[in-house]
Amino acid sequence: VMSDMNFRVNRGELVSLLGPSGCGKSTLLRIVAGLLEADEGSVVLDGRDITRFPAHKRNVSVVFQNYALFPHLTVAENVAFGLRARGMAKGATGAPVAEALSLVRMTEFADRPIAALSGGQQQRVAVARALVVGPDLLLLDEPFSALDRKLRETMQVELKSLLLDRGITAIFVTHDQEEAMGVSDRIAVMNAGRIEQFADPSTLYARPTSPFVMDFVGLSTRITGMVAEQAGGTIIVDTPYGKLRARSDAAVGTRVLLGVRPELISVGAGENTISARLVDVMVLGSKTVLHGAAQEDDRVLCELPGIRSGLTRGQEVTLGWGVEDTLAYEVAA
Repeated sequence: VMSDMNFRVNRGELVSLLGPSGCGKSTLLRIVAGLLEADEGSVVLDGRDITRFPAHKRNVSVVFQNYALFPHLTVAENVAFGLRARGMAKGATGAPVAEALSLVRMTEFADRPIAALSGGQQQRVAVARALVVGPDLLLLDEPFSALDRKLRETMQVELKSLLLDRGITAIFVTHDQEEAMGVSDRIAVMNAGRIEQFADPSTLYARPTSPFVMDFVGLSTRITGMVAEQAGGTIIVDTPYGKLRARSDAAVGTRVLLGVRPELISVGAGENTISARLVDVMVLGSKTVLHGAAQEDDRVLCELPGIRSGLTRGQEVTLGWGVEDTLAYEVAA
């Protein structure tokens, strides 16, 4: 499932494992939690090699995708479960449970049954149960996937603020790039069992190191072509849309993929210019997205701020952007 999987998370850091289904994200999380045993390698937490430790001795908490709450227990009893499992007397759990419920603003629900809670409330209970034991590491497996969009965004802000305030080290698993960008200090973009790039959100978006990362983290215009000239670290590429330039050391005759983020493209001429027929104009309130006709493996996108009138489907437009904004990747011919 995974190979050559080496990475380090710093104390107090929020890291996301981002990638498509089947890339190994949840498998890696379960290995760290002690729920799966790796064929080789080691897991080190706070200087301790915990590779052979059973899950209950790692001091690692997990918030599962379906929350895994106990329906026959109340909210308070669910939160106290980990403390009781560690041998704490029932009468001693009241104070830490109350503190944990206060952190997630669920104090008034302490005596409610789980079935009486909404999805967002259940997620808060799952987080409180994970935090009450004072874990060295918090693992979250798609924790927001069951929530609607508005609630998901609210919970992302609340949870990030809570973890940062408490100085908790956390690893998120998600396939949602917006979610990863919003909650993470750094993101490990995974593909086919490997980490393609591990960097902060700004670097991932502005300077992706591979076409996979460029496509998975945000949208982009993609244009393939052949290097026709190379001089001084700049290439001139023959494409179906004309000659385009980019910063690269790719040799003449190399097939390359050029990419540029759509918000860096404007209507009008630029250092790089193409002519495109609009196949769709999407007004999305805060922005207008133009989709241009493209070759089979290419994509032409332009994102303009605000609502733009006068642009219609079928219209021919000139799109331009800077050479410095053009990403270039060598690809197989």
